[in-house]
Amino acid sequence: MSKNKDKIIAKLTKGIPLGINKDYITVAQLKTIELDGLKETIDINTVLISKYLIRKIKPSHSNPVVKKSGVQYSEEYQFNPKFWIYVSPTSGLKKAEPLVVSWCTGNHTTFCIDHGFLSTFNLAPRLLNDEIIWDDLTVPDYEIVKNKLLSVYDFPHQTEAFVQIKTDYLNDYLFLRKKSAIQIYNIQKDIVIDNDIIELLNQRGVFIEEFDNFEIRIKKFDHKNNIARLEINGFSLIADYIPDNSKEEIVGHYWKGINGLVTSLRADQMAFQYVYVSDTVLSKYENDDSYDLHPNTGAVSYMSHWGISYCERIGKNAIKLEIKKLYEGGCYTEIDYWNKFSISKDEIIDGVSIVERAELMTKKYFLFSRLFSQLINSLFNFQFTPSDIITLNEDQIYYTGWSEFEDYKPLTNHLDYTSFSKDQFLSRCKKIHILICENLKEKSLRMIVDKMGFSKKDTHTFRSLKLLDLILKYLYTSQNTGLSYTANEEIIERLIELRDFSYIKELFALNDIRQLDSHKTSDFKSKLNSALENLSIHPNSITNNYAVACESVYDSLDEMFFKINNFLCNY
Repeated sequence: MSKNKDKIIAKLTKGIPLGINKDYITVAQLKTIELDGLKETIDINTVLISKYLIRKIKPSHSNPVVKKSGVQYSEEYQFNPKFWIYVSPTSGLKKAEPLVVSWCTGNHTTFCIDHGFLSTFNLAPRLLNDEIIWDDLTVPDYEIVKNKLLSVYDFPHQTEAFVQIKTDYLNDYLFLRKKSAIQIYNIQKDIVIDNDIIELLNQRGVFIEEFDNFEIRIKKFDHKNNIARLEINGFSLIADYIPDNSKEEIVGHYWKGINGLVTSLRADQMAFQYVYVSDTVLSKYENDDSYDLHPNTGAVSYMSHWGISYCERIGKNAIKLEIKKLYEGGCYTEIDYWNKFSISKDEIIDGVSIVERAELMTKKYFLFSRLFSQLINSLFNFQFTPSDIITLNEDQIYYTGWSEFEDYKPLTNHLDYTSFSKDQFLSRCKKIHILICENLKEKSLRMIVDKMGFSKKDTHTFRSLKLLDLILKYLYTSQNTGLSYTANEEIIERLIELRDFSYIKELFALNDIRQLDSHKTSDFKSKLNSALENLSIHPNSITNNYAVACESVYDSLDEMFFKINNFLCNY
């Protein structure tokens, strides 16, 4: 019987402790579930106690219900609100500290994570449906605590309330408190009376036995022949304080080019001393709107919680940092992250950074919109503003700052000079296309083409690029032949001679690459090579790393706008 009883008990207690996995620990829960018509109600909470008291817990005494001091409304009574869980009659366990406080109002039970835990990590609340999520914004690290606050009892069911904590945060808290986390549980469930249960009941109709960590009670229902009530009261160690017996380490970092360990204390004495990191460090922030990134300098901040500033982009691939300011403004986890990208001066690649290239190209694009609108207005009596030619408002961008310029930001993302793939190259070209080609205003360009006398029948299918190409060819022919710009028919007739000429062949190449990224066909390679050559990039020079090719795209477009702007100025 004893050996068989052990197997039966192990089967009945399978799954205890409850709600434990590598990421989260359920420290409190109240709910009723029903399976095949059998109900099960789970009620758990967690107490923080000294480790030496664990062996003194009596399962038959333990109960997860939180008790609290009562209120008396009289002048003599001074109310002192307290919460505790009765675990055992031993001193230190009569009023054990709950990790989750709770209280009942009629059939409503409220669960609330202890504010001492929340304030230890400076967690911030976030409402999500019927839960409160607590985030650590200093890291940032999200969903540290998940708290569904309210359970409603409607006989015989409890709706679910719970508190779940990230495992590593709970372990850190226990280390600080020098405590152990003990899950106290009460499980009540209906079970079918099979041969195993009959063997435990042994003609008595009741089975009660206390083991090391739990007590089991089984009782037959008077009104149900084949169903019994199982109740399990007990406790489990779910997380423990682990003392650090290792020699205390001094927290700091080793930076290339700096002798010795840099601690916060040492950094405070290192004004105007600098370290360098690879701009690959920015990959974490470039596509995450949670951070404020200033690509021109490499400075990053996260709300008001931390900021890494006093930065400078150096060469093609580096960011220069003042050590003192880095340790003053950054949180430790971020400094630790930046330290992984530490490089020496010898690793800095000479040349112009991708940010400078993007800015130079974009400024020439803005200049083009100003010169183009001025010339067209003077020739054809339009009243265009630069933002009638391109949808971007240059004045507004300068007013709000380039870091808020959404079409521009992706163009400043760093280039990994060790590995920049073809797909990354195609994606970057697509972003450049969005900035330049998709911001050209087709409506305004069509009005100009119509004014120049082009047949609407011939141009009605043209989009922005072809319309702009026609306009520039028209102006070029007028200037190159000496024909007046009003000599519409003569100029249009001469355009046939410019079949292989275009001021914006680079934009057509960019458009071809954009289409290749969306539709990869069998002749993909030949079309890509043709587009690259129109951008002054020799395909054989790429050697499976497209970083330099990407630079060349910026440079080619920059040179293109330089030539167009010179032409517009000299018309």
